[in-house]
Amino acid sequence: MALAAFVGAGIAKANPLKTGIQATKLAIAAFLVPYIFVYNPQMLLINVNTVDIILIIATSIIGIIGVGAGMEGFLLTDLSFVERIIFFVGGLLMVIPGLQTDIMGLALLAIGYIVQKRKRAALAKAQ
Repeated sequence: MALAAFVGAGIAKANPLKTGIQATKLAIAAFLVPYIFVYNPQMLLINVNTVDIILIIATSIIGIIGVGAGMEGFLLTDLSFVERIIFFVGGLLMVIPGLQTDIMGLALLAIGYIVQKRKRAALAKAQ
């Protein structure tokens, strides 16, 4: 799965396991794209109107950002374990088509973002 990462780690004389894990965390969005197509065939832009295209693309991008933040453990500041779960689940809900899942995912991501902004402000104030 992370063959290029293992080769790169060998060239850089780095730990291949740590490099492979980091590469997987960074590439999780690319792993999710085929599932987005399965769950939402409209992403292939067949029989859709302009409003649907904008909604599909916006929710997918926001969802992938949420999943990426949850996997990487960072958005505005370091994420706690609970925040990582909130971002990961919220991102997945945004990727799954449907208004209810989009609203739930957006709510989770908004909560996580507000917590991150407050955490960042507290860190800036402490310094």
